[in-house]
Amino acid sequence: MEYQQIAVLAYLTGMMIIDFFILWLLFRSHNASRKAVLFISSIFLYMSTEATDIGYILFYHGSILVEIFTIFISSIPILLSLKVKDKGYWRDDMISSTLLTVTLVLDEVSMGYAYSSAFGPHLNPIVSSVSNPAFGVMMMADAIFFLALNKVKFDVKELALFTFASSMAFMPNVFLAFDKNVWLVSSVFSSLIMIINIITLYLIEIRRASFNAQLLSISLAGLDFFMMLGLSLFVIGDGLMMISLAMIGAMAFYFMLIFHKFSDRKIRIGAGTSLLFVSLINLAELTMGFGESVLGFVVTNSIFSPRHMNSMSSMRSPHNNPLWWMFPLNPLSMINMAEKSANMLHDPLFSIFWASYMLIMTTTMMPFYILMMGGEMLFLVYERYKHAKSSEVRRWALMIIIAMPVFVWLLPYYTNFYIFGMSGMIFPVTVIGFILSMVIMSTASILFGRRAFCNTICMSAHMWTNAYYDKFKAKKNSNFWQYFRWIPFGLMMIFFSWWILGEVGVLRFLRLGMSTLNPLDLFGMFTLNYVWWFFFFMTPVFGTYSCARQGWCGYGTFMGIFNKVLFKVKPNDVKLCETCKEITCEKACPSKITIRDDILKKGFMNRISCIGCADCVEACEYNNLMIQDIRGYIADKKKLK
Repeated sequence: MEYQQIAVLAYLTGMMIIDFFILWLLFRSHNASRKAVLFISSIFLYMSTEATDIGYILFYHGSILVEIFTIFISSIPILLSLKVKDKGYWRDDMISSTLLTVTLVLDEVSMGYAYSSAFGPHLNPIVSSVSNPAFGVMMMADAIFFLALNKVKFDVKELALFTFASSMAFMPNVFLAFDKNVWLVSSVFSSLIMIINIITLYLIEIRRASFNAQLLSISLAGLDFFMMLGLSLFVIGDGLMMISLAMIGAMAFYFMLIFHKFSDRKIRIGAGTSLLFVSLINLAELTMGFGESVLGFVVTNSIFSPRHMNSMSSMRSPHNNPLWWMFPLNPLSMINMAEKSANMLHDPLFSIFWASYMLIMTTTMMPFYILMMGGEMLFLVYERYKHAKSSEVRRWALMIIIAMPVFVWLLPYYTNFYIFGMSGMIFPVTVIGFILSMVIMSTASILFGRRAFCNTICMSAHMWTNAYYDKFKAKKNSNFWQYFRWIPFGLMMIFFSWWILGEVGVLRFLRLGMSTLNPLDLFGMFTLNYVWWFFFFMTPVFGTYSCARQGWCGYGTFMGIFNKVLFKVKPNDVKLCETCKEITCEKACPSKITIRDDILKKGFMNRISCIGCADCVEACEYNNLMIQDIRGYIADKKKLK
């Protein structure tokens, strides 16, 4: 290491210490005003321009005369402080907060530029400034400093800000000068921190209905998305500009959220606000799943199976890659192949549809994405479990937590059994595996009702039966859906029959270019990984469990037929239902079933669309409802004995 590089490290270390000391004094003071901020901004600018000049002059052989111009620019805030009038406490003043944010961002970006000038990478100045370890160290130091500086009791908002800044510190471009395996480790670690950040944003949405809380949760969700979009563009070879700009913008907004005291007034959270938050969160998760899956596939196979990467289509990971189970497929290669196949038809609209379908399907079917989403949603299911009033709801929330890793990940991904919409991506479903799966699921649905699948095994259970999404229940329903549901059901039976006949050699499967269209996978994955995801994005508009209420999931309708065997929602006393005026059971029902009408007509409710979530049982003000399944029949027989 040369003396110039040592000098740069010493200068940057000194800058960080001075920055934190000044900020500590500023936050400690309760009467600092706009004048103080202008003065401090000049100090930050002096240090930042000096760092930039050091990198430019020492390592790019620039003219020393640039110092005259930068010193003049840096002096402007301190000159303005001589004339400006104070506007009260600086954190209540938007101009002061914005000015301090801008100058501190310039300060830290310039430190990154000085480091990259000395040690590399020598790329575009913007990219170089954030694509180096110094920037990561600064972001981690910022996260720890502002967390420690907080005088208020530690809460979920502080954790959200801390994890947001920490995730930036480990983005893969920060370690651009290192080997690709370091990129993967740092990127996965960054994503794990971001998953925690997303959970905290959900908790803020659940617990706080203030302007400040909504601004924080929506803005951080949007910035998470743009950073993950930058990651995805980076791994497909589209450069580092997007991820660099996203990180600079994220850093600026992070400082702004800390510096300015935004209003904490209570606000009404409408469907539009919720839709924006849900969309940004899901876009962040999709881009994260895609970026990490592609990066993981490329890096792990280049390390463990370099010949495979060079000689084959780079579509599947061989089993000599010890991480094949996490990164079994390359979503990018699958999308490219699907696009080529669709282009053979010379239909632009179909090509766009097929590319979008493959993008969403391949991303949402990747194990990394499933585990990421599973971790987030199971925490929210646990929150639902903690606050549930009914033992029936708690029992089934616990069942969802237990069932998720088995039925949404292990069985569909690493066996030949069939879980609707989830199986067939890694190991093909066999006829025997399919038949056994259908027999087992049908038997479970006979014994426990449709909830054996829809409210336990299907991913809709942990995505919708949780503490956040549970509030988006539909307000009304239409009789149209009671008839419409048989169309998807009929299509499912056709595709299932087609697949079985194809497997035994009676029929042939269709081909699209180089791809063979497996009817079983096509229908299941299209339903669960394309249609379902559209409705999940639009949950604040269409409500939860639209799949059951509107009947567009044929498999759910099939399982719902078994509600007619043993499953019932029954009252302890029918007369209480007659006199009930609030009818809270129907308001709580995500499928919008006319529960009271059914009970008054036949003494129970066992509609095909009932998913057995037990929300009606919990909502009943008289504690008058119960769910009857095989357990109830066994208990009744014991009583008779």
